[in-house]
Parts: sequence; C-alpha cells; structure tokens
Amino acid sequence: APPGAGPQPVAPREAPSQMPLLFPLGTELAVQRQWTQPPVADEPAPGGARPRAYLPLFPPRSESAILRLLLSRVVDEGPIDVQKILTAMAHGRYMTALPRMPVRTLRFGVQVLVDISEGTRLFARDQQELLHRITAIAGAHACDIRYFAQDPLRSGPAGGWSWKRYTPPPVGTRVLIISDFGQHALPRVGQAGIRVVWQRAAGLWHRAGSLPVGLAPLPAHQQPSWLRPLLPVLSWDRSTTASTAYARLA
Repeated sequence: APPGAGPQPVAPREAPSQMPLLFPLGTELAVQRQWTQPPVADEPAPGGARPRAYLPLFPPRSESAILRLLLSRVVDEGPIDVQKILTAMAHGRYMTALPRMPVRTLRFGVQVLVDISEGTRLFARDQQELLHRITAIAGAHACDIRYFAQDPLRSGPAGGWSWKRYTPPPVGTRVLIISDFGQHALPRVGQAGIRVVWQRAAGLWHRAGSLPVGLAPLPAHQQPSWLRPLLPVLSWDRSTTASTAYARLA
C-alpha cells in the first residue's frame, strides 16, 4: 500500500473442509477405559489371616486316579488279545470268540451311599467335596447319590423325610459306600446289630449283581474284621494311593 494510505481490508479465509472435533468426557463417544486391577481389594479375614484352602483326605496328586478306580468297572471290551490267540493256536485249541483286553469304563454308572449319622458329622465337608469330585468324574447323569444313617437299606436322595426301603441299582452298577460302618458311634454300643445290618446289605448287593466298595475314614487296623469278607474297603486318608486302591479292588 502507498505511504499514508489507510488500513486495507483483509480478505476472509475459507474454513477447512474437515475441522477436528473435541468431545467432552462422559458422552457415549468417549473412549472406554480397560482397568487392569480390581477397584477394591478383597477384605481380609478377621485378624489379618485368610481362610485356608480345603485339603482333601486323599493325597491331592492321587485323588483323581483313586476315584476313577473306585467308580469304574472292568469289562473285556478292549483291543483284541493277540497273545491269547497265539497261545491257543500253539496248543492246538480253537476259539469260538475273539478274546479282548480288559479295560475300565464308567458307562454303567455309579450309586453313592453317604452315611450322615452322628459318627460321621466330623467329615460332613469332606463328604460334600468328595461328591463334587465324583460328579465331575462320572457325570451328573450317571450318579445316583443317596443318604442314610447307619442302615444303608433305608435311604433317600435328601433328608430323612425322603428315606424309603432301599432298592439295589441295575446289574453291574458300582456302589460306593462312604461310611465309618458304625465305628465312630458314641458310645460304641450295638456292634452286633451293626454287623447284621451290613451283612444283609452286602448280601443284597451281591445277589443283585452290584459291585460294592466301601470308603471309610479309618486306618486299616481300625476297620472291623467282620467287614472285610463282605466288601472291599479303602481307608479314606493320605495313606491310600492309586496302587493301593488297584490292589484292593483286584
């Protein structure tokens, strides 16, 4: 502009075609934050000590294997037993059917009888935790859980109001009895009557083709001598291993 000229008008600028927009926090378009830590820490137990984790009566590393042995049964439905065929041929014998290797299966289901009498109250939590593990292994559809008090021939799926006369399960079903077999009763009286009850129950299972096995929170030396001929019984404690269970059920 020449000297002495007044202010010149400024031409207006065009606005950009895409202006950046700012959105205030708190709207639906705000960025969602992902928190990596819980907002509030767990409240500690009274005294500063946290509750201890549950420890099973069986050895933790062997519990699953022990339960699978207790719940399953052996059937000759595995691969063909070639060695048995060769032995028969070497002795000049013929075979009418192909022999198969024995395998364990859970397809026949399991019935669990849980003793909730006064002598087993100390193991109430252990019983419930064990039932959860049994259901997880065998499947809820294949488990028939029943409760009784000292006499397994009167039981039911719930409390005493549901107990009725016992009916054995189908042939081949594994029957697992979780009980102290009257050895923790206080005072320990009526042992002769308890023996008669279990003799009747064992006879019913064997006639029905069931496969009973007992699980007792007792060391072997505290188990009654009259019980051993009736059914195999395992000690429900840390001394029992998978090899012990296998030998007892063989």
